[in-house]
Amino acid sequence: MTKVQRIDHLELEQLEPGKVYRFWLELTEDTLGNDLSIPVIVAKGVSPGPVLGLTAAVHGNEVNGIPVIQRIFQEIDPAGLKGTIVGIPVVNIPALNDKVREFNDGKDLNHIFPGKESGNESQVYAHRFFNRAVVNFDYLIDLHTASFGRINSYYIRADLRDPVTAELARLQNAQIVVHNQPSDGTL
Repeated sequence: MTKVQRIDHLELEQLEPGKVYRFWLELTEDTLGNDLSIPVIVAKGVSPGPVLGLTAAVHGNEVNGIPVIQRIFQEIDPAGLKGTIVGIPVVNIPALNDKVREFNDGKDLNHIFPGKESGNESQVYAHRFFNRAVVNFDYLIDLHTASFGRINSYYIRADLRDPVTAELARLQNAQIVVHNQPSDGTL
């Protein structure tokens, strides 16, 4: 089995087209000094095109998106792909490990993006995630599920002013599509 490469920034232009790559993206350290890294899967198409990001588990107890992203990358053929797809099945590793919604400092990670370079623990984590990965994306689909004990209808929040984003939202066949401008600290 090949060891997965550890990186500190996602540099898509360095990757050879027509392949699938797996990385551990280093973000920070835990209280014992161990690296906190997130899994990243990249399918780089043979033809240039936009970069689509797929993320899940921004809340550690919203796990349904993890196998969705894993399955996409099991089935995708980069030889037939125009552009690049980047999958990040778990954004919030500390919360996933603790089986809770919030980051380990009690903050909701999905309300502090793009984070702060010199902020508190969750702000630094969000800042590094955003600047080491998300800045590469032309489009982002961030998968959420209802937290334990909650029920949600299937809905999409998207900036419907962008025609491609609006079409992506409509193609999801959701029960509800909400126009949501990207200024509220969420992905």
